[in-house]
Amino acid sequence: MSIKALSHGNEIPSAASVEKPTPPVSEARLHANRLNAQKSTGPRTEQGKQRSRLNATRHGFTGQVLCLPPEELDALNAIIRQFEQHYQPSGPQEHHLVHMLAQLQHRLHGIMAGTNNLFAIGAAENADLWDVNHSAVQTAFVFAETVRRSKDPLLTLSIYEQRLMRQYEKVLKMLRELQADRKTQEAREQEDLYQVAACHRVAGKEFSPAEFGFVYSNAESEALVKRKWVFEKAREAHKKGFDPESCKPALAFTV
Repeated sequence: MSIKALSHGNEIPSAASVEKPTPPVSEARLHANRLNAQKSTGPRTEQGKQRSRLNATRHGFTGQVLCLPPEELDALNAIIRQFEQHYQPSGPQEHHLVHMLAQLQHRLHGIMAGTNNLFAIGAAENADLWDVNHSAVQTAFVFAETVRRSKDPLLTLSIYEQRLMRQYEKVLKMLRELQADRKTQEAREQEDLYQVAACHRVAGKEFSPAEFGFVYSNAESEALVKRKWVFEKAREAHKKGFDPESCKPALAFTV
C-alpha cells in the first residue's frame, strides 16, 4: 500500500514545504536597531532642515507630482526648456516624449554626478592612505582606493546608467520617427499650399490659406510661397546660365 493510501488521500507535506518558525529577535539586536533608529532622525538644525527641504510641482503633461530639492527642480525645468527649444515638439505625444528625454537626461546627469561625488568622498576618506610625493599620482591612487572600497555602489550606478541610456535611446528613436512623420506631412501640405497660392499669384487673385483648409496664417503663407517661388525660379535660371532674362522671375516676387 502506498504512502498516499495510508494518508487517506492526503499527501504528506515535504520538509521543504513546512514553514519554519521565525527565531525570536535577541535583545542585543533590538538594542542595536534602536540605536540605529536614533541616528536616522533626519536633520535637526535649521541649517540642515533648510538644505533638505523639498519643493513639489505638478508635471504639466503627466499630472504627476514631483518632489525635489529646489536646486534639482530648477535644473530639471531648465533641461526641459532646453529640450523643448531644441526639438520644437508639436502635439501632446511629442511633448510627452521630449519631457521623457529631458527627465532621463537629468537622471543620467545625476548618475554621473553621483559617481563623481563617490570619488570625492573617497578622496576625503582615503587621502591619508597614500603618500607618493606626486599630486597627480596621489590623486590617481586615492581614486583607485575609493573604487576598491566602494565597488558595490559604483557597480549599481553603472548598471543604472546603462539601463537609462538604453531607455533614452529608445525614447529618442520614437521621437525622431514621430517628428519625421510630422515633417513629411508638413512638407506635403506646404507643397499643396504653394501650388494653390502660385496659381492665384499668376492669375492676379488674392489667396487666403484658411479658405482652402490650410492652418498657415497669411504672413506664413506669403513667406513660404516667396521662398519656394524664388528657389524654383533660381533653379530654372541656373539651367539657362543665369542670363538676365531667366533671373527676372526669381527677382520679381514681391510680398
